[in-house]
Amino acid sequence: MNKRSVFSTTGRVAVGVVGLAVAAAVVGGATVVRLPSFETVPAGQLVTPVPVDQQRVCTGALLQLSDAEGQQATTASSVGRAAVARESSEGDVDVDELAGADSSDSRPSVVTAPVEGTDVPLVAAAQSQSVDEGDLRGFASAPCTEPTSSTWLIGGSTETGRVSLISLVNPSDVNATVDLDIRSETGEVQGPGIDGIVVAPRSQKVVPLSGFATGLVSPAVHVSSRGGQIVATLQQSVVRTLEPGGVDIVTGSAAPSRESVVTGIVVRDSANLEGALADPSSSDLQSVLRVLVPGQGPSQLSVSLATDDGTGTSFETRVEGGRVTDVPIDGLEDGVYTATVRSSTAVAVAARTSTVAADAGGVDLSWAASSPRLSGDTEVVVPDGEGGRLWLANPGQDAVTAEVTVGDGDERDVEVPGGSTVGVDVQRGDAVRLGNADDLRAGVSFSAPGAVAAWPVTSPLPASTPVTVYP
Repeated sequence: MNKRSVFSTTGRVAVGVVGLAVAAAVVGGATVVRLPSFETVPAGQLVTPVPVDQQRVCTGALLQLSDAEGQQATTASSVGRAAVARESSEGDVDVDELAGADSSDSRPSVVTAPVEGTDVPLVAAAQSQSVDEGDLRGFASAPCTEPTSSTWLIGGSTETGRVSLISLVNPSDVNATVDLDIRSETGEVQGPGIDGIVVAPRSQKVVPLSGFATGLVSPAVHVSSRGGQIVATLQQSVVRTLEPGGVDIVTGSAAPSRESVVTGIVVRDSANLEGALADPSSSDLQSVLRVLVPGQGPSQLSVSLATDDGTGTSFETRVEGGRVTDVPIDGLEDGVYTATVRSSTAVAVAARTSTVAADAGGVDLSWAASSPRLSGDTEVVVPDGEGGRLWLANPGQDAVTAEVTVGDGDERDVEVPGGSTVGVDVQRGDAVRLGNADDLRAGVSFSAPGAVAAWPVTSPLPASTPVTVYP
């Protein structure tokens, strides 16, 4: 190799080394120098919808599947009149009657409190009715609630002598299409007509639960609607060996959860009740917690039952998935109890109790639905009924001091210690406002000879929620 070739080769090697060094420097610099980035952010705008008028829907008078002569056994007819109490923080409310089921005179109604500007009024309504006519005897009470697209009805029966009627009230101006998910002690109930039930605008439709299955001991129904939102309830009445054995309106329970609280579980005349349970036809006088497990896996339950003075009991049990189980709650002394149910999976819960009055004073039953968490200011109104009582339950560990205003000026601070229940004296017609009661649960109960009832208190749904709108 001559000298020129050596120099040429050496030059090429040097240039290559320099090139590699430059490339390494560029790569190394890219790891420490932040390169410019480009991103596209969609043009969006946060919009707060105008609050809508506040509505509460009352289901109306009690119903039976026949007229006074016992004819037309597939057609609903009304019995008597329900007394309705109404209250609004802004004063007067508008009341519109809706079309009753099967052209009956049941008089379901919608109570409306108009929104003024951005001020959303608090409004409450509730109904009650005492009846002693035909196969219906007893006392029933229920809150008038906001229309919704999902309701959990935990209660009822289609055994012989038990009638369960699902009431669907549509206060909107469009059709509501309703689907029913019915579960029982044996699992899912299927049948024609269970889905696609059309409820006409501003009307009530009644669907007998026995139309899908008879002999159900422990049914529970999840009601879903499309189109117009509805208010769904279930009326149960009992006849034992030709004698009426009570009536009640089952209102919606809180959605399935791993922590459920049922307030207002009335236990009274327990000595008379024990004697009546000796009759095989009266087995459903027994007090029970009804538990629906929507999922397919089993659930382990921890149940605590206690009155406001701490009397009660606790136990654990296991229930199967995909079905409904009645868990007996025997041996309770007379009083009004709160049940706190903690479960390994989400469940929906309600409680059934009965009373047998002395001296043939009558038999009645009560279905107490589980209460949802309170949130924000909440209005309650107490309808006609004896022995009315408002209950505040605290399933948490820390005490909560709620602001309770009864009537126009009776303001008080009510401290509810963790894991306890506090009762508040109320009278028929009282309007009660609850403030600073977030995460408490509340309910109203009634207790008199041959007349028991209970229902949960529900905070208003958000009147308007901000949403981001994109082009």
